[in-house]
Amino acid sequence: MAHIPRLYLPQRLAPGRLQLNAEQSRRLSAVMRLRTGDEFRLFSGNGHEWRATVTVEGKTALQCEVAELTRQEPQPARTLEIWCALVRPSRFEWAIEKCVEAGADVIRPLLADFTARGEGGSRHKQERWHRIAIEAAEQSGRLWMPVVTEPARFTGLLARHHGPLVIGDQHGRNAMEVQRLLPPAGTVAAAIGPEGGFSPEELAKAKAAGALLLRLAPHILRTETAAVAATAVLRALE
Repeated sequence: MAHIPRLYLPQRLAPGRLQLNAEQSRRLSAVMRLRTGDEFRLFSGNGHEWRATVTVEGKTALQCEVAELTRQEPQPARTLEIWCALVRPSRFEWAIEKCVEAGADVIRPLLADFTARGEGGSRHKQERWHRIAIEAAEQSGRLWMPVVTEPARFTGLLARHHGPLVIGDQHGRNAMEVQRLLPPAGTVAAAIGPEGGFSPEELAKAKAAGALLLRLAPHILRTETAAVAATAVLRALE
């Protein structure tokens, strides 16, 4: 089956003619290379996907005709948050893309005691992370749009979080053991530390808060790899 291009539009969608803005038109014409009469899919991140067809071609003023719903699905019973420690920009961006594909609902960039100096957020980074998440959702067929938040300290997130917390740790329990301890619904967070791991003080606070240690693989994983592995494991076991 041929791949059908998908475009995310953060607005209410309904059958009828739709005028796309310059950036959306450029995406369809220059990036996806759609022409008059070509079919694609539209979604706004609320669980619905619509069939659409290009009716007027143009790089800055493209129009389309929105037809019927092609897919819809309810929100997952379990909301999965991935708290991923900040690493080098290219590697963290890879983690966002792959965590979105694997099923993360919320990605929280994490600042920890052993986070490398100079790693942090900015408005430019936040906008880029958002674009990466959108493109990953478009490519992977997701109907609910994930969120990438601003960076936050691990201890701050611990204080605000209500619900189970899983920490990737080479000496933790296996996935099936952890899964039996998690509720079928609600918010579950998985925290992945920086290259040096979480500090003893951070681990002590997490354990005091009831955190579960999860072994993701038999070998040591990079931060970005562990974030994707945690997403895939926790989603697959639902």
